[in-house]
Amino acid sequence: MFAVSNIYGVIWICFVFFYASDLCAKEYLVEADIDARSEYNSNIFLTNLPHDSTKGVIVTPSLSGVVQEKNWDAKFGARVRSHNYSDSNLDSNDQYYDFIGRYIAERDIFSLNVNYDLASNLNSTSTDFGVVGRRINTKNQSITPQYTRLLSERAVLMLSYTYRDVDFLEAENTGFTPYITKSGSGSLVYDLTEKDKLTIGLSMVDYTSKNELVTYKLFSSRIGVEHEFSETLSGDFTLGVSKRTSTNLQTFSYDFLGQPITINQVIDANDRGLLLDVGVKKVFERGRIEGRVSRDNVTDSFGGLNEIDRFTINYINKLSSIWRYKISGRFEDIASISSDSTATDRRNFFFESIVYYSISGSWNVNASYRYIQRKFKSDISGDRAPHSNRIFVGVTYNFSPLSTF
Repeated sequence: MFAVSNIYGVIWICFVFFYASDLCAKEYLVEADIDARSEYNSNIFLTNLPHDSTKGVIVTPSLSGVVQEKNWDAKFGARVRSHNYSDSNLDSNDQYYDFIGRYIAERDIFSLNVNYDLASNLNSTSTDFGVVGRRINTKNQSITPQYTRLLSERAVLMLSYTYRDVDFLEAENTGFTPYITKSGSGSLVYDLTEKDKLTIGLSMVDYTSKNELVTYKLFSSRIGVEHEFSETLSGDFTLGVSKRTSTNLQTFSYDFLGQPITINQVIDANDRGLLLDVGVKKVFERGRIEGRVSRDNVTDSFGGLNEIDRFTINYINKLSSIWRYKISGRFEDIASISSDSTATDRRNFFFESIVYYSISGSWNVNASYRYIQRKFKSDISGDRAPHSNRIFVGVTYNFSPLSTF
């Protein structure tokens, strides 16, 4: 759909486009940087089987740009991430592209978001981390048109549609299923007062696996309120319900008197669920702390649907103009609701701390430590849950930007 044959050619074309954009646009900005870091990982696949620690070097050049006129703007980003590990079977080259275009006409805003990612499951912080014991390459393509209407000074209407195509490369015997989702959503945001905001939203997800064995439709409705208790303290509360209808096609084959017999069984299911999202944010002079509790239905990387109960907390502090750090933690209780199988139902714990140091305007250094633990609910043996320790130490160089701003 959005095939990319030569990453370097794409980056060069985009660079030339943005560099020459002053011929047809009033303002533009082009930025580039390169990030290099070393990694140590004690358990890269989060397995309880015998394993070795892994060392690696990751290099990520990136390019981004923006072109802006009176009524429109366009943004582009491209990254190439090269992973080189002590185990060469883990080496990979990830690619990330995104484009955002926006046009403003008085009270109407039209936008388009296009993404193309070719990446692997290594070092992922997603909810599926630690479920698969080998590197899986994923091609993720999506396009999202969106329309925003300023109904009044207090009311805003937003409508969007997303088409997503996900493929897994060389993922035989892993359970990963390529799929397509078509998602539509609409929301109305109304400012009740200067400190209170009401949001009403509806959404629909239409999922189809490419092997045509699984389909489902997920309908959700939500209503939420945001409130500013003070200039530094705010909170939000959202409550919703969901309804899912699914169809699973199961095929059974056996031998009857020397003749192969195939039986197809269609299983239809319907269920309802409760959705919740509650958050609090406190802003300090040099940082902020955020906490959130939520329950949501999320399409996982296997091509199924999960119900995820999640608690997250983030703390960010800027010690000075050159020092800052971030601490984050997350606990997840994940249950599969797209099939009768509970084999992948699990609990995850995630902790990460990152320190940033600015050497100069162009050079930045960062170091991070991450800990992840995963426990399958079906494991009743009482064995210790597998965990992973990862350490990153890296440096980033920012090239001088080209700009007319």
